[in-house]
Amino acid sequence: MMGRAMSLLRRFGMQIAALLIAVVLWIQVHGQGEGSLSMDVPLQVQGLPADMVIVNDLPDRVRITITGLQSRLKDLKGDSLFVPLSAAGIVDPGVVERALKVSDIRLPVGLRVEKVQPDRLQLQVDRIITRAVPVRANLELPEAWQAQNVTVKPELVQLTGPEVWLDALKEVTTNPIQLALKPGPFEVQSGIESPSGKAIRLKDTGIRITVQGMLVQRAGVVQAIPGGVQ
Repeated sequence: MMGRAMSLLRRFGMQIAALLIAVVLWIQVHGQGEGSLSMDVPLQVQGLPADMVIVNDLPDRVRITITGLQSRLKDLKGDSLFVPLSAAGIVDPGVVERALKVSDIRLPVGLRVEKVQPDRLQLQVDRIITRAVPVRANLELPEAWQAQNVTVKPELVQLTGPEVWLDALKEVTTNPIQLALKPGPFEVQSGIESPSGKAIRLKDTGIRITVQGMLVQRAGVVQAIPGGVQ
């Protein structure tokens, strides 16, 4: 009887040992318990064609709920995560809706994304164009002074940005210019005031604008002297 038992042990010893090891490992892993957590992570737009731009406001971050082993959740670093939003395949301006897929979010082994909030976003996409826009001198003068025969060179500057925004932009201005209050001709150089609307930029960022004209004092207007008597 003893000999038969020893024979069976030798025959099935390796299988029994492997089974015991598997049981121990299962207890070690699953005995830790599972949990979940929610966190806000960055939204990252991917695949947008170079000649297109998104003109509506998208959230900077979206909320995801992650489940998995407590030990893995504890070690999870939120700054290493992001939610991809695919804009691939967009070729025409307009409004498109894209889903945020949990399967596209990369997580360490043992963790999974249960949901994303929001799970869909609308993208308003426009074509990027370049257009010539008139320049106006932004002269800051007291009421007693007036600039006449003002010219601006160059008269036009090239701006690059979404077509819908450039269609609505009638002009750009120089940076504020303060002149020395002395009658006679003047000539100054200035840059361009940053155009309103994100994603609009000067094609030539180093351009300088020359402003010329004649500075005269208005007739019948008394100029105030700070701290003094007229």
